[in-house]
Amino acid sequence: MRLENYCNTKNRRIMKKFVLMLMAALMLTSANAQELTKQQVKAVNKEVKKKLKDYKQRGYEIFGSSRTLETALTKHFTALEAKEGKIVEVTGFSQAKSRNLAATAAQNSAANRYATTCSQQIKGRVLADMANDVSNQEAEFDKFYAAFEGKVQQEIKGELRQSFAVAKQNADGTISVEAYYLVDDDAASRARINAFKNSQQESAIAQKYAQKLSDFVNERVVPAE
Repeated sequence: MRLENYCNTKNRRIMKKFVLMLMAALMLTSANAQELTKQQVKAVNKEVKKKLKDYKQRGYEIFGSSRTLETALTKHFTALEAKEGKIVEVTGFSQAKSRNLAATAAQNSAANRYATTCSQQIKGRVLADMANDVSNQEAEFDKFYAAFEGKVQQEIKGELRQSFAVAKQNADGTISVEAYYLVDDDAASRARINAFKNSQQESAIAQKYAQKLSDFVNERVVPAE
């Protein structure tokens, strides 16, 4: 082999080894960023064990995934722990005659649950901080809540990221699905803000009290389980 060819081959090997080492280092850094404390790992394992027992008792199995239910649950609760305060869990429930219909209905259910929570939260803030303004304009405020809720449902649907779902076959031939979604806080905030801006076009109240209502819209929303 000529010396020049030998040197080129050797350099390529060195470069390839360097690239592989760099990739490994980046993967390790990423993994460490998601690393949980012992206390968090314990909490995750506790939730996984609790959920596995619950689903088994109720006859539910993993739905729409090749993963085991335990693996899906571990990944889900690990994400919640690792990104606590930065993501929100939203659940959707459905019952339909086919798997596809049940899956779609579960997503719609999750979007509706999030939107309803948003409107209820804002209504509570309005009643607490703007009681005098509401007293003689209840009908107009109700129109705003309804418009805002509908817009949030439209906006948040595109931000729902399914983490996992479980399902069971019912005696009447229908399928019941429980789907769990994770929503990034920043994406959820954008969805609420866009919904508020769009609802302003349909609500005089939203225009009149834009600043105050906007402050409420910016507050974090966490749907109940």
